[in-house]
Amino acid sequence: MSVLAEYRQEAGRTPAVNVVWAVAVRPSLRRRARTAGIPLTPDALARRQTRQLRVLRPSVGWPDRMRTELKASDRASVTAEKGREEVWFQWRPGRRRHTVWGSITFDEAAGTVLLDLREGAAYTGVSGVRRGASFVALCQVAGGLGLVEGED
Repeated sequence: MSVLAEYRQEAGRTPAVNVVWAVAVRPSLRRRARTAGIPLTPDALARRQTRQLRVLRPSVGWPDRMRTELKASDRASVTAEKGREEVWFQWRPGRRRHTVWGSITFDEAAGTVLLDLREGAAYTGVSGVRRGASFVALCQVAGGLGLVEGED
């Protein structure tokens, strides 16, 4: 089911602004997903995005390089680190001050990371108009750190 079809299903329960918003935002989400190498799935508008991603160009010390890039980003605010294997952060997907909470867990042996992003309370919006912020953040983080969808 596409993102648009999911919104059409909800149209009977929510205002028509949701359908109009879905039609307007779908091309943007598709473009972001294609640029980042992340498939656009029906759950793109979910409040939580959890993906197993692989490193596009693994090299010696790639987790440290990703930590450094994450800390250097003007969109990120690192809040905590759990040893060498996990980093908790806030990500600002748009121009406003609203942030998405996230964590990245490194599996150095496999060359993969588990990226978990969750929309905050500020993203509830009127009739869900701000939905999709965690997917936008997923695409931005993946693109910025050189991550792509992992093989299942």
